[in-house]
Amino acid sequence: MKSIRTRLLIRVGLLLVILFIINQILEYKSFREINIYHAKNQSGIVAEMVRDSLTTLMDIGQIDKREIFLKNIRMNKRNIEEIRVIRGEKVIKQFGKGNPYEQIRSPEEKMVLETGKPFEKLEESIDKVSYILIIPYKAVPKGKIDCLKCHNVDAGDVLGAIYIKTDLTEIRASSLQNLLGTSIVSLIIFIATIFVIIRFFQPYTEFFSRLKKGLSRAREGDFTKRVFINTNDEAKEVADTYNETMDKLCNTLTSIEKKVSYLIGETPGKSTNALKDTYRIVDELVKIYNLKKIVEKDASKEDIYMRLRKLMRDMKIKKYSIYEVDYEKNRLIDIDESVKWCKEIVFSNADKCRVKRTGSEVISEEYACVCPNFINCEDGEAEELFSCIPIYVGGRVGIILQLVYSKEEKEEIKQKMPFIEAYLREVAPVIEAKSYMEKLRKQSLIDQLTGVYNRRFLEELGPKITAYALRKNIVVGILMIDVDYFKQVNDQYGHTVGDAVLKKVASIIKSNVRQSDIVVRYGGEEFLVIAIDVHKGDAEKIAEKIREKVEQSTISAEGVSLKKTVSIGVSEFPVDSDKFWQCIKYADIALYRAKEEGRNRVVRFQHEMWENEEY
Repeated sequence: MKSIRTRLLIRVGLLLVILFIINQILEYKSFREINIYHAKNQSGIVAEMVRDSLTTLMDIGQIDKREIFLKNIRMNKRNIEEIRVIRGEKVIKQFGKGNPYEQIRSPEEKMVLETGKPFEKLEESIDKVSYILIIPYKAVPKGKIDCLKCHNVDAGDVLGAIYIKTDLTEIRASSLQNLLGTSIVSLIIFIATIFVIIRFFQPYTEFFSRLKKGLSRAREGDFTKRVFINTNDEAKEVADTYNETMDKLCNTLTSIEKKVSYLIGETPGKSTNALKDTYRIVDELVKIYNLKKIVEKDASKEDIYMRLRKLMRDMKIKKYSIYEVDYEKNRLIDIDESVKWCKEIVFSNADKCRVKRTGSEVISEEYACVCPNFINCEDGEAEELFSCIPIYVGGRVGIILQLVYSKEEKEEIKQKMPFIEAYLREVAPVIEAKSYMEKLRKQSLIDQLTGVYNRRFLEELGPKITAYALRKNIVVGILMIDVDYFKQVNDQYGHTVGDAVLKKVASIIKSNVRQSDIVVRYGGEEFLVIAIDVHKGDAEKIAEKIREKVEQSTISAEGVSLKKTVSIGVSEFPVDSDKFWQCIKYADIALYRAKEEGRNRVVRFQHEMWENEEY
């Protein structure tokens, strides 16, 4: 696009050129018309003079000297190239044809004699210009000239005509010289005008050029450009207004940036477009605020984890994992359990996780394998980078968000990181509150003495186990365990030793069942084991294993060493019944049968043990 200065010069130049051309055309036409007018006027005067002179010569009888008279006229009027008198038809009849040059030579002359109307013509060529005028002479009976005295004609009859040819070549040359002179003067004026325009408008064109660049940069979000002009007119007011507006925008955006930095804890990444940066920052802050409002109403941590997954998708982060720290078992739990970016060791020993161990963020940008347990870390090198961000729960690392990205995505992740951390800071208190609630709920479902679940937990879990087993068509083993002669321990050694016996038995049971199995303290010295997804008959094997381990163990407490045994009743759901609680009752019946048969044994429920039809 051409600059305003160029466009102005082109337009003014075109206007001046057009005016110059119009002026030259008008001037040329004016010269031409004036010259023709003078030639015509001169020819008319000469024609009248010739007419009067010929009449006089006729009156005095000297008409034969008319040729000398015409030659004198040509000599006195140098620009008259040819002058002739043409006789009309009636004059020829009265006086004869006369001299040869007085005869009709052209159709135009004949037409003038026939019509009595003058004829004029301009003959132009490159090297010559001539003006021809043919004027008729008519018989006039009045005044000083009475043509009827000498001619046998009626008043108004055409007696003849005068042919005058005037040479305008010199006049045209003179006109062209004048035109050239005016053209030179006009050209000088044109150049001077352009120079004045350039000098006058130069500050304004430069100002508008700078203003255009400033506005273009402002459109791209860069408000640092300022414009100035050394004038005292409207242009300076525009410059001052523009600069003041840019200053206010810069100050406003800087203020927003500082406040955002305060809110999110660090300065977010910048680009060259401050406007887009501000929009992005405000948009992210709105999302952070909305996320906080939403997660505060979520029912559980799982709902919050779902929000975090959506957040990662919205921020176009493809590779990530969410880990939860289990301090009781000192392990990491992969919430998604889809793709793991850490080696298996951290899922069994949380101290191998650098974030959990140090309590600080771990970023591999400077040192590829800063955490050697990153899954893609081999020989101190890794093709991908990672950032692990801790979320504190109860004053210690409770949740870890791990981002995995390529080296090409490094800057993009770096710009997003302040907002991710801001999201996590807003989510952390809610996760902490949910964790406390879950902990309290878990404590209400855990037997405080033995550390296994209590009966309340079983009552909540029962319907879920029933639905799951029936839907998956699996067998659930049910073991009802009772410590033999436990009352004697309390009576003989006291409740402290009795509590130690219960703790030891609970520990043996937990260590001899799978992690997916559920151990419940069902009553005083009774324990219940729910073995999920076992083959028919496997429940008895599990029970026998537990019985043997208890029998082989020595329990020491308060300076006393004891050997204890357990009796176990076994049933299977839905093999024995399609009602879960009825199967528990069946296991209880089998337990009593084991006691009746001498204790320290495992008894599988048989239907003949049950006398009632339904529990």
